[in-house]
Amino acid sequence: MSPRSYQIDSTPLPDDPDLLRHRIAELERDALRMSRIARIFYVTHALAVAMQTAGDISEIHERVLTLITSELGYDRAVLAMIEPHDAVLTGWLCSTDGPGAHLQRMPHTERLPTDDESWAIVEALRRGTPMLITDERPPTGDPHANELLALCCYAILPMVLLGQPLGVILVDNPLRGEPLTMDDLYTLQHVASHTAVLIGGIQAVVGRAQRLAVEEERSRIAMEIHDAISQQLYGITYTIGACIRQLPAHPDAVREQLVYLLPQAQHAAQGLRRAIFDLWPDDLDAARFKEELSGYFEEIAPPPRPRLFLHVDGGFDRLPVVLRRQLYRIAQEVLNNVVKHAQASQAKLTLLYQDGEVVMRIADNGQGFDPVQVLADRSNASHYGLSSMRERADALGGQIRIDSAPGSGTTLTVTLPLR
Repeated sequence: MSPRSYQIDSTPLPDDPDLLRHRIAELERDALRMSRIARIFYVTHALAVAMQTAGDISEIHERVLTLITSELGYDRAVLAMIEPHDAVLTGWLCSTDGPGAHLQRMPHTERLPTDDESWAIVEALRRGTPMLITDERPPTGDPHANELLALCCYAILPMVLLGQPLGVILVDNPLRGEPLTMDDLYTLQHVASHTAVLIGGIQAVVGRAQRLAVEEERSRIAMEIHDAISQQLYGITYTIGACIRQLPAHPDAVREQLVYLLPQAQHAAQGLRRAIFDLWPDDLDAARFKEELSGYFEEIAPPPRPRLFLHVDGGFDRLPVVLRRQLYRIAQEVLNNVVKHAQASQAKLTLLYQDGEVVMRIADNGQGFDPVQVLADRSNASHYGLSSMRERADALGGQIRIDSAPGSGTTLTVTLPLR
């Protein structure tokens, strides 16, 4: 392979002052373009090293912020991730450069919602494109968070992978007071895009491992039911059939066999209860509730599915197990109706524990309906879902309220007393 040759531009500079200024501007643009390419190669290499040596996603967050401040030379960088089940920005981490530089958590901005498109951060996330803010527009609609961030001229860099927003990076220069430029925005968005690929890849691996663990657990439970419980039930039904054939000619023999069957049936019932307990553990806490409900929604709603926002009060964990399970079943039924009938673009579930009762409210922005007419029409498929929800609430001494009208969306409120 012959060596590649390079030729230096030896074109003489023109004598005309205007042409000379034009030529110098061209050379400056070429130098700037080469500098930008060099920075991009450096950033790509640094992120590749971070991917190989980082132990977890948190370490990648720290290395990305350190790359922006310590190595690319910006004064400050802030990173937040989207919590997938709540659609909130959380896990805020800040890195600063210069005297006293360090990484710090920002707990006071821990959970900021992403459903208000008037916020600059939310606008950038929805569009999936970076934004350069030069008019001191606040990044959020939360006054306390804005005061804590104290951003004036800054860049918003959404981390998006395959159309799915993962988080956001904010960068500014409060120490030097240097405004960011479009070239800065270009380089920083390259960092954000590569970071999204790194984080998305790790999340995919973790999610796959979790799904495999769930599948293995399901297989174990199914095997236990098949090998033990189903065999016991088969033996019980076979013996009962034999007893029926012996009646009334051999009552003593039948009695003996029934006495033998009783502990067998009790043992099968215990095994079945144990399997059900494995499927419905007592640790159905707020986090598990949101995770399971979000997964269920993804299964029943084909893309492009409505956006689902979940907010579950921590008091949910103190509710009796039976209430938690019934609330989950009601929420499933409501979301099923949203997918099948509402034609909504988003739905929001809020669950609060307050004043001796638990209140779950699910609202969508769909086409709405006339509740009186739907409940009166027993041939309507959604009638059965609403009736089922009412029966569950009634069994617990609670009530369900439906607020809806054609063209106005639907809000369903479940109120259950705590006894």
